[in-house]
Amino acid sequence: TPIRKLSCPVCCDIFTDPVLISCSHSVCRTCLQKFWKTKGSRECPVCRRRSSKEKPPCNLVLKNVCEAFLKDRRSSAGESLIHNNKVIKC
Repeated sequence: TPIRKLSCPVCCDIFTDPVLISCSHSVCRTCLQKFWKTKGSRECPVCRRRSSKEKPPCNLVLKNVCEAFLKDRRSSAGESLIHNNKVIKC
């Protein structure tokens, strides 16, 4: 599903501040930091390959896509609430 492709493999939520690991996998920055701290080594939570970078770069394309998706979802939810309201006149 499209939402699954926008989801972090660690927290399973829509990516928040996604970073690109040297193996080309992406995860949320905070998820990666917590994973590395718990694990005690810098490896990818998906494929377990060691990361060469202590501070992986932001995956800007993925971040922008996720932000656009969330914005669109919020506006769609707002529209459905507006259309479902019933006006009662006294």
